[in-house]
Order: sequence, then structure tokens, then C-alpha cells
Amino acid sequence: MTNSNYLISTILEDKYVVRIPGEMTHSMISRKNEKLNSLLMSEHGFNVDTTYFNENTGIKITKFLENSISLNHHNINNKNHLEIIAKKLYKLHNSKLKFNNEFNTSSTFNNYLKLLKDPNNFYKFNKNIEEICHFFDKVCCYLDQKYERKSPCHNDLVPENILIRKNTPFFIDWEYSGMNHPLFDISAFFLESNLSQKNQKFFLQVYDEKIDLHKTQKDILYFQFSQDVLWFLWTIIKQENNEFFNNYAANRINRAYKFLKTIKREL
Repeated sequence: MTNSNYLISTILEDKYVVRIPGEMTHSMISRKNEKLNSLLMSEHGFNVDTTYFNENTGIKITKFLENSISLNHHNINNKNHLEIIAKKLYKLHNSKLKFNNEFNTSSTFNNYLKLLKDPNNFYKFNKNIEEICHFFDKVCCYLDQKYERKSPCHNDLVPENILIRKNTPFFIDWEYSGMNHPLFDISAFFLESNLSQKNQKFFLQVYDEKIDLHKTQKDILYFQFSQDVLWFLWTIIKQENNEFFNNYAANRINRAYKFLKTIKREL
């Protein structure tokens, strides 16, 4: 949703993917951090090969992964896919690799707020937006205090950012990567993949059998609520700059309010 991607072939028939950044991405993303993180992840087998990256323009060229499977909302629920993704994600989160930057939901949200041209665009989507924002502040404070551990995280684990070749998953598009708590990645993966409770439990058992879904469920909802609010604001900024995603913004903030009601009901 952030960029335009083009598949190109050389005269030697090598294939590459060229990424051209979308509007406003220079203000919303640190290309310097993305470059460093992408190259580090390529070096250690978590990302596809990155052959060129211009941190000034954001143009990136990666080697096309031949004979790979692109994941989506339909094939993500394959048990084998979930198993190998869980193992690879655990390996990433428990590696000794370090990013130079952190990804913090509250800080990122506040930075995005400064990019709004018209604050009214933020308030018009949901009549409960003030309640949502107040709860967002409380949730972010709670998560920051409880989850101090920081690991290298992708922070945008939608199915489309995962490729599989020969039973090996690769995570692509590290624009939002940074040191963060692993549960952010896990919660995002569950949310963006629309995994059933059964598949969430299976994923966690493979990832780390010591994690109990029932005991962790509330905090997963906290993370997912905060992610919906953050990416809602992200979408508003994109729309102010003539990039439109149908009902994406409304769906995000309406779901965030549903999370809010669910969490408060269970407290």
C-alpha cells in the first residue's frame, strides 16, 4: 500500500523487483534506518537479497525470489506455512542482531499527527474518536511499561510481506522495522492474517510453547487496538496526499473501537 513495485528483467534474464516510494513516505519513514535494517536482514537470511538501496530517494532493488510463494489471506492459514513462519520469527526475535532504531507506537503516532494537514480529517471517521485516543494513550503507556524487552522486529507483518521458497520463509519490506517487543509482531501477524483462535494457539505453540494464548490474549488485543489506531492515522495522512484506500481508514478505526469495547468489557 505504501509503494509501487515493478518486476524487471535484465538482458541476462536475471529478475529484480524495483520499489518506487509512494507519496509522503519520505516524511513517514526513515529510509536510512530501512536501508541498514534491510541489508542486515538480507545478510542473515531473513530478507531477500537487497542489491541496491538509495536512502535519499527510497528507491530499492531486490533480487526476485524465483519459485517462491507469495502469501495472502487465503493461503496463510496453511499449517505448514504457519509452522515455518513461527520458527523463523522466533529465530529473528531471539537473535543477537540489533537495529539502530526503535519502533514505538506512541512516538510514531505523535510524529504522524504532526503531518496532518487538517485535524478534522482525523475526527470525522468515528464519533468516539476522543474516547479512542484517550484509551490509546493508556494502552501505550501500559504496554511500554510491561514490555521493556526489545528485539529486532518487522512491525508490518501482513501476509503479503512474507514469501516462501523451498519451505523457507522470507520477510520483505522492512520500512517500519526497528527494535520492539516481539508480541507486537505476533499480534500484528494474527490481526493482519485474520487467524482463528485455533491457528493462533498453534502458532504460539510452535513459536514458544511457554506462551499461553489465554493468558496473553488481553495484551494481544491491546497491541492490536494500538496498531489499528496507528495505521488509521497513517491512512488519513496518505489520503490527504491523494492516495486512497477505499474504506481502509474507517474499517481500522471502527475495529479499534470494537477492541476498546471488548477490552473494557473483560476488565
